[in-house]
Amino acid sequence: MADLRSSNPVLRRGGFAPPPTPSPEELASHYRQPTTLTVDDVVVHTLGLFALLGVGAGVGWVVGRDAPGIALGAGLVALVLSLVAMRGRVRPPLVVAFALIEGVAVGAISGFYEDSFGGIVPQALLGTGLIFVAMLLAYRSRRLRATPRMARIVTGVLFGVILLSLADLVIRAVSGSHLPIINDASPLGILFSVVVLIVASLQFILDFDYIERAINSGAPRSEAWRAAFALLIGFVWVYLETLRLLSKLRS
Repeated sequence: MADLRSSNPVLRRGGFAPPPTPSPEELASHYRQPTTLTVDDVVVHTLGLFALLGVGAGVGWVVGRDAPGIALGAGLVALVLSLVAMRGRVRPPLVVAFALIEGVAVGAISGFYEDSFGGIVPQALLGTGLIFVAMLLAYRSRRLRATPRMARIVTGVLFGVILLSLADLVIRAVSGSHLPIINDASPLGILFSVVVLIVASLQFILDFDYIERAINSGAPRSEAWRAAFALLIGFVWVYLETLRLLSKLRS
């Protein structure tokens, strides 16, 4: 029953008594706004980060063709930002900066591939979108579930690809050569790209599982930044690996 006692000091002998401070749950109920993570939060944050990625990609597409070093510099800066942003509490300014700078690197790399293989970028975007939908359907149908072993495999392959890419850059700078397994259109090189692309696609399963568990456990709305950040990294990884595989198949 509601408390009908007046708070008017004239009507109370004890003087004015301020009302108790409402809890976040009471405020949320009053304004009909959730205080915990929802699917809408994840969608809005993800779309925002993808918009920033697109802006950066547009810049990289334009300026990256005349300055190949921009892709390398932006990629290294984005790598450092991602490692810092993933530690502990997510910092939204770092995530925003990562999306923009990673976009510059992706745009510059995409321009290079498009100059070498006309029409490959739309194909890679379409392929990445289809992979995302396929992984979402597989997760919703419970055909694929996230496990600790899957997480270890995906994380290990991700860092392995990063280390191989850095080693390839060093070899190119020192000797002008490259790592054949990454770049050559040989059967082994194509098999390597196929395996990496499959593992990269499983990143989406881990992301979907995290989002579902966070929502069910009542995680704070700020976790939408972490979820959107993870989806962005997964999308970029799958897109770049799709570009690499398509380029090998078309060579």
